[in-house]
Amino acid sequence: MQEMSWGFDRLQREARRAAGWATTALGFTIPIWVVADSILVILLVACWGVSGNWRERGRRVISNPVGLSALLLFGWLLVGTLWGMGSLGERMLAVKKYADLLLIPLLVSMAIDVQERRRALLGLAASLVVTLLMSFALNVGILPTGGLINCDPFNPCLLKKQIPCDPSIPCVPDNYHPVCEPSNPCIFKKHTTHNMLMAFGVLLFGVLAWKSSPRWVRWGWAVASCLAAGNVLLMVQGRTGYVVLAGLAMVAFHMYFGWRGMVAAVITLSVAFTAAYQVSTSFHDRVDLVATGVTQWSPQTATYDGVTERMEFFYHTIQIIQDHPLMGVGTGGFTHAYALHVQKLGLPVPTHPHNQYLLVMVQVGIVGLGLLFWLFAQQWRSASFAGDATYGLLARGVVVTIAIGCLFQPALNDHTEKLFYCLFSGLMYSATDPRPDART
Repeated sequence: MQEMSWGFDRLQREARRAAGWATTALGFTIPIWVVADSILVILLVACWGVSGNWRERGRRVISNPVGLSALLLFGWLLVGTLWGMGSLGERMLAVKKYADLLLIPLLVSMAIDVQERRRALLGLAASLVVTLLMSFALNVGILPTGGLINCDPFNPCLLKKQIPCDPSIPCVPDNYHPVCEPSNPCIFKKHTTHNMLMAFGVLLFGVLAWKSSPRWVRWGWAVASCLAAGNVLLMVQGRTGYVVLAGLAMVAFHMYFGWRGMVAAVITLSVAFTAAYQVSTSFHDRVDLVATGVTQWSPQTATYDGVTERMEFFYHTIQIIQDHPLMGVGTGGFTHAYALHVQKLGLPVPTHPHNQYLLVMVQVGIVGLGLLFWLFAQQWRSASFAGDATYGLLARGVVVTIAIGCLFQPALNDHTEKLFYCLFSGLMYSATDPRPDART
């Protein structure tokens, strides 16, 4: 009996150790390989289940404001399947998309240590360096596309259902072109995702440069940070990355220089963005498209440009929210509600409104939106308990990255963005405990 007990304890220890290495591997694969992500998440959950110690883990989640907030948000989204317009299949698919939120309390319950967190961050940094080098190689024509380097071309047919099917509505716009090419060198992911992760990479590389001791390593990370900023602003066409980079710069300047740093950040960003507008054709054209799209948009006309398309979705989604402000149309009910709303207009129906805040509110009402904001607020407030100042900066950087991403896409539904957010939220806040006796 004693031998069996010893063997079971060893199995639990090895499972816990394997779970830590799974988070390291996930840090590396998230920017690169969806299939590997799925396998590693299953492995992580399995190891978590085997490693036991349930009572202590439950206590950790309940006492951790970030873990508890994530659990409450997912719980409300799950409750949202009990009402609304979506079919059973649509409701279950929506719950499946939000299920990664459970990774946050899962990792919190494991009490991830500093070494495991650092390994995962280094894994992400290594993956982003590989992506960065390949992006530059693609930009200068050294690297051909194909295989893993295959950013899918934009095709509205894949994003919309035409209800009713109207042959007069073009499926592919006249200005269609593939998004993975030397003039838009995104690697592994679509350009929006590439630029969002690379913008976080600018901050991560800068923090690693600050924390590294050998001079050559420090300079290497500093150069990588500068190259990543150039990749975001001058090369890849993801406009979300421009805004994320600006937000992260503001947070970093404020953390290290106080409110005077905000003034310095505004000046620095103004100079950098003005220079990018003058130097980079990609940046210039993407910014001009925003201005043109805003002036040309009409709520009664189907559009396929990225800017006007989002405005169209925002406009009609807000009208649906006005009809269902408290409880929403139910988790998974967006597509059906939108189809009914625009039926007389003959407009195409998206699978989401390209805005996570609107998607949460239209599904589960003001309570759901409040719980999402509460999760972000708890992360921001708890960042000071995540470790030293650099870890606190990275923790807030994760929040800023996803909070800005949610303005322009359903970042908690898209595979790469939500897994990045949930994994590193769980890792960065796993050891946080605001109680004074927990830090002694």
